[in-house]
Amino acid sequence: MLLDLLIKDEKKIDKELYSSGPYWNYKNSRTIIEIKKKGLEDFRGITSGIGTSFADNLVLDIRNEFNIKGRIVGKIFSLPLLNTIFSEQMKTTKVYLDLFVKNQAILYQNSQNVQNLISKFKFNNTTDFGCIQSFNYLNKNYSCHYLNMAYRINNLSKYFDFKNIKVYFEIGGGFGSNIHFLITNFPNIKKILYLDIVPNIYVGTEYLRYYYKEKVKDYLELKKLDKISFSKNNELEIFCVPPWLIEKIDTEIDHFHNAASFVEMPKKVISNYVKFIKKLNTKEISLISYSGFDLKTTFNPEELNSFFDDKLSVSWKNSLIEEYNRKEIYLTSN
Repeated sequence: MLLDLLIKDEKKIDKELYSSGPYWNYKNSRTIIEIKKKGLEDFRGITSGIGTSFADNLVLDIRNEFNIKGRIVGKIFSLPLLNTIFSEQMKTTKVYLDLFVKNQAILYQNSQNVQNLISKFKFNNTTDFGCIQSFNYLNKNYSCHYLNMAYRINNLSKYFDFKNIKVYFEIGGGFGSNIHFLITNFPNIKKILYLDIVPNIYVGTEYLRYYYKEKVKDYLELKKLDKISFSKNNELEIFCVPPWLIEKIDTEIDHFHNAASFVEMPKKVISNYVKFIKKLNTKEISLISYSGFDLKTTFNPEELNSFFDDKLSVSWKNSLIEEYNRKEIYLTSN
């Protein structure tokens, strides 16, 4: 019911501002098909194309990545001879994926950066929903993705004191892992706004609801309100909103965060979001994005500073696993 309503209401809003742009259009149509076909049980594994590009699943069967037109064409692989060939290719691909996961686990197990993070932060229930990119350390399983979230928060802690944050706002929160990690480690963060496009917001809502039950308020509840504001208490509240509900948000924000997705949006959409971020009297801002961007689909993340009047500090940092030789950009208000 929640997903259907989100899809239905998205058709009524200003699509240029509150619907997915060219980068996400194809991905979103695929995600909806996969959710309705398979549910969320294994969306972090290899059997589903739900979370590709915003979760930590791996792609085994390329047919899971197709939208409707692609799936019609993909039926050709059901023909007896082609099905035999494709099945054998899948077996070969699975061997390589298994080797990748095994070798990645070794890198994480033996990384001093990872061990330092494990000793500093709490990691509870990080491998649910079929997580395949994981590793075992001292008889406990950890999600590689969550360690990367921890690494980012640890870096941001050099600029912000997360123990002083109560109201937190994240746009493009993936599947909710960053918020899950923050609540686990900073119980002072009690009021959370999580905004994402349809259908990603559905995945994130159900992921967070799995852990926090009635503390999560979804679109079914929030769409009825004239204004979206938190209760004046110290109880945990997580509001999961689609983009168009940003116009109803009525609360001051201690910390706003976005990781990667701003550069994947049309600039007109970013400008609109920033207008509301400023209107909400946001005290702190943190943005993270990746190197190796493709100008055909995204833009140079250093340009993000212009949306915030060039007042953010800019720095590039190595990734958690230095052997990967990747860098991420951090833009911070402090």
